[in-house]
Amino acid sequence: MVALLRDSFTISERRACRVLGFSRTTYRRNSPKREKDQQLVERLRVLARERPRFGYRRIHLMLGREGETVNHKRVYRIYRAEGLAVRKKERRKLSVGERQQKPQVSAPN
Repeated sequence: MVALLRDSFTISERRACRVLGFSRTTYRRNSPKREKDQQLVERLRVLARERPRFGYRRIHLMLGREGETVNHKRVYRIYRAEGLAVRKKERRKLSVGERQQKPQVSAPN
């Protein structure tokens, strides 16, 4: 928006930001590149596929053992964004039939 306004009316960056209500620091800030995130995403997917019972905490520890220096909150954010989760164990269904009482065993004298 600022660039469009500057080109259209040939005004300064300062004035264009003021008109639009932007902070100049926000306009000038370059967002960080997420190339390293792509490598981390791929590694998380591989580890989650290899170890389906491991959650993000154990995967974070595994990454640390491999030499990756990564924040646990970042691992959690990416883990959730990728839809990875520990698979729940399915509960066994009980038989529908009637339950039988155990026979009473008499104590030896």
